[in-house]
Amino acid sequence: MKHWTEPNGILLIQIPIDWQYLNSGLSDYEEKSPYGFQTYEDPLGCFQLSCYPLSELAPNVAKANPNGIRKLSWKESREDDAEFCIHLFYGAYFDQALIGKYIYDVRLKDEKRIAEQLAIVNKILYSLVIVPKSDRKLAADLDKFDRFTGSLAASHDLLYTAIDAGTCIEIIAITANQIDAYLRLSLVIAKQLEKKTNDIEVKYLSQAEGEQGIMERKIFDDALKSQVIDLETFNSLNELYNLRNRVIHRYIISDIKSRDLVEIAGRYLAALEKTRLTLRNFEQKQATLPYGVYGTKLGKNPITDDAIRRLHASANDKHLLEKYRRKVSDSKS
Repeated sequence: MKHWTEPNGILLIQIPIDWQYLNSGLSDYEEKSPYGFQTYEDPLGCFQLSCYPLSELAPNVAKANPNGIRKLSWKESREDDAEFCIHLFYGAYFDQALIGKYIYDVRLKDEKRIAEQLAIVNKILYSLVIVPKSDRKLAADLDKFDRFTGSLAASHDLLYTAIDAGTCIEIIAITANQIDAYLRLSLVIAKQLEKKTNDIEVKYLSQAEGEQGIMERKIFDDALKSQVIDLETFNSLNELYNLRNRVIHRYIISDIKSRDLVEIAGRYLAALEKTRLTLRNFEQKQATLPYGVYGTKLGKNPITDDAIRRLHASANDKHLLEKYRRKVSDSKS
């Protein structure tokens, strides 16, 4: 199983590791209720979960329980039509009103596989945890951190493909992205070490559509100011940045030769390894401390088989391409 966090940090659930979260993967879905899930391969149906403030959806229940609903229970009903069977689940927990749905083609209604899927849905529903209000920002920020690391993992698949193909421009573009990512992660940890906090500066990890993000050159500046990198590395990265721009934007109109791309790609790969080791150093500094993303409290540090499988599943979510999909399910999921 893998955990899924509601985008605002309101709740957590456990879903099978081979299930896809739909809202972030399909263009016609938004990151709001209902949140949809289904298997990556040959889905039989779709599970949806919605959450709303109890005071808005059931004000009388909220008024009668000023301290929130302390026991999670679900009431089930059906809402079938000529095309689909719909199992509905209604619940309330702490300050949230909850609605679950499992939807599948009416032609599958008597299949054993549907009964098996509904058993999984039941496990998901009862795995639900409401996050205390004081911890919801941290929960949402940790979700952004996990998506960031999943995207970073996925980028290595692209890099290895580019190296195998000998496509130097792709190598340059991907390694530039990865160097930027390693520095961003190092900055997050450096800030936590400085302030002795679990707080995550998500400005380094997430940029929504239409949102003003932090550009690569600013990351170099911040990394130098925070002593993540030294002046020599700073100057070297800026030089590579200028070369990369020349390759990407001015290959045709400049006198740069294809032969030059091999050397530039090699320099980028060397810089990538150097920044990877910088990040590893910060991770090791934090590993024994009681705070931070790799500290002992948040549990991001231990490398277990399950942790690797969850990272692979997160990379699958980033790719959404059969070519790069890893098999992550086993009897434990």
